[in-house]
Amino acid sequence: MIRAVFVLSFVLLGAAISAQTQPPQTRPPARPPARPATQRPAQAQGESGEAIARRVCGVTCHPFENVITIRRTRQQWEATVENMIGRGARGTSTEFAAIIDFLSSNFILAPNTIRGGSGPDDRPMVDPKAAEIARPLYMADCSPCHGPDARGTSEGANLVRSEIVLRDRYGSAIGPFLRTAHPPVPGVSKPAALTDTQILLLSHFIRERLTDTLRGSPMFKAGDVLTGDAKAGADYFNGEGGCTKCHSPTGDLAAIGRRMDPITIQQRFLFPSNAGSRRRSTPAPAVTVTVTTPAGESLSGTLVHMDDFHVSLRDEAGGYRTVRRGPDVRIVKNDPYAAHVELLSRITDKAIHDVVAYLESLK
Repeated sequence: MIRAVFVLSFVLLGAAISAQTQPPQTRPPARPPARPATQRPAQAQGESGEAIARRVCGVTCHPFENVITIRRTRQQWEATVENMIGRGARGTSTEFAAIIDFLSSNFILAPNTIRGGSGPDDRPMVDPKAAEIARPLYMADCSPCHGPDARGTSEGANLVRSEIVLRDRYGSAIGPFLRTAHPPVPGVSKPAALTDTQILLLSHFIRERLTDTLRGSPMFKAGDVLTGDAKAGADYFNGEGGCTKCHSPTGDLAAIGRRMDPITIQQRFLFPSNAGSRRRSTPAPAVTVTVTTPAGESLSGTLVHMDDFHVSLRDEAGGYRTVRRGPDVRIVKNDPYAAHVELLSRITDKAIHDVVAYLESLK
């Protein structure tokens, strides 16, 4: 009996020790509750570029129609989308690429929309639709001083001849001037209160007024430009104008008064890269450019296009290269007409007519 009790006690003690040395059994982790389905963040299969653009651009911040009011070049659309991303636009890289493709295909500002042209090869292009939208704003706030055709009045400057307008690229010069340097005008809304979109629209309207003064524009009307003093023109040509550095009245300009009419002389004098290009006996001198990339690669060739975002060139082998502009990209432009572009920013209307009268007298 005693032995049986001893054996039973030993067995129970061994079981207790064994239970303490065994690791406790763990239960399988509970499955987390299912999360509710979120709204579709990614592009749906087969969704069109327009649908993506309307969903990403036209829901959170502003109506989609605000996006497409003004046409832009592809480079400008890329910069616009990047700007919107920086302001909090939500989407995937695939969606943003589809948006850029859609906008660039349907709301593109292409060279065939240009009305005339002026200045260097990287001149801004005019969107007639943007200029039309800006007309009421210009007529209400600007025309009382600058006139309906932007050629100035006794109260305001001639914007067609304004250096600020000539160097402006889609509001880059007009905007800062209106916001910081334009004097107050009684009874007119403050220029500083204009939005970026309004400034962009005004830049198209004013640039269109400039191109309307050039032959080739549907608004161009030939007039009598022989109103200057030929003697004063000769003095300007040989002196302040610095024209003799490149031209000679007995050399390349000999008998120009017999070869060209006064209007053509004026156009060739002011805008030699544009005026008379169809009637040239020899090709016009090309504008060349040398671009040094951040990696140190040097690219040289004929300038094809340059704006605030990209520079494109064609090298000697005929290859087409495009480089995105940035602080680490160095660009050296060689424009054979640089002296004419520089002269345009400082010559007076009187001097223009005097020089034309002088050149017309070279028979």
